[in-house]
Amino acid sequence: MSYQFSLDQSNRSLRFPVLVMAGIFSAVIGAYTFAACNERTPNQAAAGEAVVSKPVAGTPVSSEQPARVITGPVTFEIADSAYRDHRYDDATALFKTYTESRPKNPWGFYMLGLSAWKVGDRVQAESAFVQALSLDSTHVKSHLNLSRVLLEGGQPDSALVHIERAIALDSTSSEPLRLQGRAFEALSKTDSAIASYQRAIALDSTDVWALNNLGALYIRLERFQDAIEPLKAAVQRNDKVATFHNNLGMALELTGQYRAAESEYRAALAIEGTYGKAVTNLQRVEGLKEVPSKEPSTQP
Repeated sequence: MSYQFSLDQSNRSLRFPVLVMAGIFSAVIGAYTFAACNERTPNQAAAGEAVVSKPVAGTPVSSEQPARVITGPVTFEIADSAYRDHRYDDATALFKTYTESRPKNPWGFYMLGLSAWKVGDRVQAESAFVQALSLDSTHVKSHLNLSRVLLEGGQPDSALVHIERAIALDSTSSEPLRLQGRAFEALSKTDSAIASYQRAIALDSTDVWALNNLGALYIRLERFQDAIEPLKAAVQRNDKVATFHNNLGMALELTGQYRAAESEYRAALAIEGTYGKAVTNLQRVEGLKEVPSKEPSTQP
């Protein structure tokens, strides 16, 4: 979603004790990015899903003509093409027209929900997902993406209802467990959140966003050493996500491993050169001197 949110937001502000030098931890946390799932990625949620309806052929919409001016029938394929081309305003209008002519197809409402969510219309997105579920209460993707919309809207309790339904419907997927972890975090149930992320990882060790979210939560809880392992695993499994490198750099810096942290911040910037938080982190850590660990003395 995949979506991201930062711990420097007012409702996510953190205060860590000074362990190495005055002010270092507040500076680090001020540049910290916590990305969940990257939950604001309904593209991934839609990828690979079968079209269950067989709409009749319609008139294609030219890329030069705004899709909101619709003069003919709309097929699922036309609307879906707009979505996959990242023309989300057009996709919203097209799927809205499609659902009006195919009101019994839950996939149409599901895609309308994704499209509306992409343009920031949570009200329409929620309504579309609810409509999809009224047509098919076992539609796992609608449960999951409705829960994401509800989490964004600050309704973790309502989100949990749909997450738990998704878990009951699909016990083989790590995705609902990852979302459950997010909901528990929003409810300040950190032990439950940790357990959910760990269950997601046990189910799918390649779930990089569950690994990232677990490490991020450990940092929030000041369990900096514990954060390193899941964040390293996330980077090892997907080294193309700047957020993973940045967050691993945070954990390394907060445990005094400044040169290793510097390397991760540089890796984040190699992927995303304008990543402001990584820029700030790198500038700060470059000025820190790593204190060599003292080896225990041996008796002759």
